[in-house]
Amino acid sequence: MRHLLHVLVSIAMWCLFGYYWHVVLGREVGNDAVRALAVLGLTVIVGLIVTMAWVGHNLRLARKFAGRRRQTPEAALPTLSHDSIGREVTHPGVEQMRAARVIDITADEESKTYGLPSGEASP
Repeated sequence: MRHLLHVLVSIAMWCLFGYYWHVVLGREVGNDAVRALAVLGLTVIVGLIVTMAWVGHNLRLARKFAGRRRQTPEAALPTLSHDSIGREVTHPGVEQMRAARVIDITADEESKTYGLPSGEASP
């Protein structure tokens, strides 16, 4: 029943829409209406041209930089030979340190040492 009511209301609304277009088209069009339609048409055309130019610009950029966003370069493993202030670094290995739960770090003026605690099992 609800579907039938929606269909009947929809048909009535389309009939009302058609009647009002019949009323509008039956009237004489004045100069103000023509000017308003010209402004609307010009606005639509300018908007279309600007949009097409913007899409063309983006397509040119996409062709120029094709492939740059598709692949992410894999990060190289850090060598950890020197730290940020130039001290020499010694460590058991990057993979072992990544797997460890705890890392002991000792540092002095000339060097920095990363180590695994004695109870820590290496993978």
